Amino acid sequence: MSRFKNLFLYFDIFVALLIFGYILYFKVDFYRVVMLILELIVIIELIQMLMVFLTRQRIKIRYMVDAFIIYVIRELMLSLTESHKDFKLIAFYLFLILSFFFFRYLALKITYKEERD
Repeated sequence: MSRFKNLFLYFDIFVALLIFGYILYFKVDFYRVVMLILELIVIIELIQMLMVFLTRQRIKIRYMVDAFIIYVIRELMLSLTESHKDFKLIAFYLFLILSFFFFRYLALKITYKEERD
């Protein structure tokens, strides 16, 4: 069992190196890869939210907020890579990210406080 644990100890680094090697070998646009990975994470968060809803008949706010934060980060990165940068839009995205991090903090604090009581 210990040998099996050691095999997956550096699995994330191995996968990251594979993706990096793929990007270098095929000369893929790095920003495009990052956008696709962020889109994948948003889809995973939405599927998790749907599965929790179907099994428990309730929606966890954490999944919705996480998906929204990742989506806004994706949009922020797209805005930063454009040649004509709209600084008001970038500031708005940053404000959204910070406010939803605050909402996520409150959701976690309230949820865990209710579970302890």
